[in-house]
Amino acid sequence: MYSRTQHPLRRTPHKDTHALPDWSKLSRNDAVTVLRPDGSAVSGHIDMIAVDRSVFWMIQDAGLGRIMICSAESPIVIKAGNAS
Repeated sequence: MYSRTQHPLRRTPHKDTHALPDWSKLSRNDAVTVLRPDGSAVSGHIDMIAVDRSVFWMIQDAGLGRIMICSAESPIVIKAGNAS
């Protein structure tokens, strides 16, 4: 039948490309700690999460307000109760 060939203009991923974090298990009201690339950490609970899981808003602990966490910034998100 037909054989597939690679498209000559298709780009291959760059070696330094980082995979997006898997936030598929996150949901509203989850308690999380976010470790940012600059070394800072924030904790609180998820208020809203985008359908594509690329961004979420969290209400910080201790009344520090609501912030947006974006996957493009490569944070590490740890759900409360998870060891990893």
